[in-house]
Order: sequence, then C-alpha cells, then structure tokens
Amino acid sequence: MSTMKKNAGMITIMVGLVTAIQIVGQIVVARIFGARVELDAFVSAVTIPTMLTTVIAGTLSDAFLPILKKYQLKGEDEGNVYFVKISLLMGLIFIVLSIVLHLFSVVLLNILFGARGIAFVLITDDLMKWMIYTLPFTLLGSFGSAYLYSKNRFVIPSLAYFVGSILNLAIIILFSPMIGIWSMVFAYISAILIQLFIIFPYNIVGYIQRASKLLGKKETQGELFTLLLAWVPLIISSLAVRFDSIIIRSFAARLPEGYIVYTNLVVKLFSGLVGIMTIGLQTVLFPHLIELIHSKNYKKASAQVNRAKFFGFVITICVVLVIVFIAPFFMRLLLTGGKFSGKNVEILISLFPYFIIPAIGWGISQLFFQPIIALGKQYLLTGINIFAVALSWVVASFANIYFGSLMALSIGLIVLSFTGIIGAEIIWQTQKKKLLLLHK
Repeated sequence: MSTMKKNAGMITIMVGLVTAIQIVGQIVVARIFGARVELDAFVSAVTIPTMLTTVIAGTLSDAFLPILKKYQLKGEDEGNVYFVKISLLMGLIFIVLSIVLHLFSVVLLNILFGARGIAFVLITDDLMKWMIYTLPFTLLGSFGSAYLYSKNRFVIPSLAYFVGSILNLAIIILFSPMIGIWSMVFAYISAILIQLFIIFPYNIVGYIQRASKLLGKKETQGELFTLLLAWVPLIISSLAVRFDSIIIRSFAARLPEGYIVYTNLVVKLFSGLVGIMTIGLQTVLFPHLIELIHSKNYKKASAQVNRAKFFGFVITICVVLVIVFIAPFFMRLLLTGGKFSGKNVEILISLFPYFIIPAIGWGISQLFFQPIIALGKQYLLTGINIFAVALSWVVASFANIYFGSLMALSIGLIVLSFTGIIGAEIIWQTQKKKLLLLHK
C-alpha cells in the first residue's frame, strides 16, 4: 500500500507540474494571439486530434494491460513478442485511419463548426490535417506506457508528458513571431514525438524481426481480435465521455468570435486542476483493482473503490471552490496584456458559473468507470455512455432554443457527465452484490 501511495503521489506531482505548464501555456497563447479568429480556428482544428489522442492514451492501457500481464506470466520472452506484434499491427491500422480522417476532414469540421461559415471550416481544416498524422505515434506511445505500467514503472509516462508540455510551450514562444498560428501546430506534433521517444521500451527492439514474421499468422490475428474486443467498447465509451469537447466547441461556434477561445481557457483551467488530484488515484487504482478482482478478493476491491470515490469527490469539490474564489484574481493579473484585453478577461471570468457542475463530473467520472472496466463489463459502460451522448445532445439542442448557446453548453455537459456516472454506479453496485454473494 505504501508503494501504491508513493506512486500515486509522484504521478500527482508530475501531472500537477504538467497542468501548471499547460495553464501558463494557455495564458501565453492568449496574450500572443488574442481572442481572434485564427486562435478560434486552431482550437477548433485541434478538437478531433486531441479527443482521439486522449481516448487512445486513456483507454489502451485499460484494455491492453490485463492481456499483456497474462502473456508475461507465461514468460518474459513471450510477453515481449506479443507486445511488439500487436504494436506493429495496430500502428499500421492507425496509419490507415489517419488517411481516412484526412480525406473526410472537411465534412467532419463542417458538421461541427459550419455555423461559422465555410471560410472558417477551410482554415480549420488546413491546420488540422497535419495533426491527424500524429495518431500512430500517440498509439505507440500508449503501448509503451502500458508496457511500463506492467513493470510497475508508473512515473516515466508522466515524465514524458511533462517534457512534451515544456517543449510545446517553448516552440510556441520561439516560433510564433515567425510563423504565427502554425507554431502551435508544429508544437503539437513535436510534443507527441518527444513523448514517444522517452516512453518507448527500447530494450525490446530486438524482438521486431521475430514479431514481423508472425504478423500474418492466424494466431496473431486472433490476438489482435481479442485486444480489439476488449478495447473497442472502451474507445466508444471514452469517445462518448470526451464528447464534452464537441459540445463545448460546437455550441461555442454559435457565439461571437472569441468564444471558442474563452470556453477553451475555462475548460483547461477547471478540467486541468481537478484532474491533478485524481489522476494519481486513477493510474494506480486500476492495476491494483485488477489484481484484487483476479484473486477474487471482492470485499477489499469494494473498499478500495469506495475510498477512491470518496477522496476523489472531496478533492474535486475543494479544487472547484478554490478555482471559483481565487482564479479570477490571477486571471486578471496574468491574462491581461498583449492581444488579450481586460474586457476579454472579464468575459472569460463571467463563464465560470457555467462550468462548476461539469467540473465535478470531470474530476470523478473515471473513478466510477474503472471498476466496471476491471470487471470486464465494458459493453455495459459503453451502452450507458452512448445513451449519455444522445441524451446530452438532444437536451443541449432544446436548451439552445430556449436559453441560448451558453446555457445549452453547460446543460449538455452536466447531462453527459452525470448520466454516465449514475449509470456506472448502478452497474457497479449490481455486479458487486452478485460477486459478494457468490464468494461468501
């Protein structure tokens, strides 16, 4: 338990540093570019790549780690060959996916941001199509993180993210005077590549030749199918949860110029700070929970889940209160200047109330989802989250008619988050009772 707490603490510190850098980065970007159409376009352009990157990074370990552990128990050699085979196959699949997204990018962006006009959509497309091709590298980095987690090396992935964030900010500061908004595209791509460079387990590169010869075998295809069977429900479920970025930016696009920037800044502030204190719990809880469930120690697993949820909820509430009462002072102090005026800052602060309840959902949702995943009931969670997406979009669309886009945005986020959380809790309580009764 002491090791678990130490790892959680280290991860929390690293994520805290990353979040601090990202918030500083948002301030720097706002002052460099202002709440103007070009920054609106970049924030819109990064929506799909960021959402997919977050989904890959947030779900692959959950699906892949339990399977990798089984192969590693058979022998280190067998585990390494399996890791390399699956990484290579999935890398090829994601190259194809990137090409498909490139071909249909204008169609997707027009659906999301068409309210701003075709000129805005085309500017956004020019920026986005380059970032799409980072997806295979994100995938390989996530495989590398899962491998490190299997060896109980939890800190290196967080360190890589920290270095990537520093590089991202440095590139924007250095190159924005020369290439403008394109410095942000360059920074995004460079950060992904440096993270992969740090994370990837080079000690198993020697297995590539052996694994390459096995890619066409039926056994390998079966292993890929097994991973996809476990991962696809998580992808769908996580895309549903990450639908919040679609709601935010799609409804913000219906507001005047600059509101995509404003809402992005507020979301980064709330989601970043509430995420600092819960990411350590999430990262360390899941592998520990898998071990308890595999050993059929359901009573202890239930106690661990209850503690994680309780502390996650309390910490999230405290962080939200700190943001609401303290952040406005620092926003006025730090953001005002350059191309971001005092009026821009006041508009941004006025948006805080719309994100208080959604922020609570962001802070605790994964702590409610992980027990369901650990039980192997991903399909139930997927169903709940798909329902949450449909319900949130319908409710937000009606709210937009009667209350305006800002209120619609907030209501949609609340419905999306808490429908998923409530549904996950119902599933967990039902499954837990069954398991405890069977193993009395």
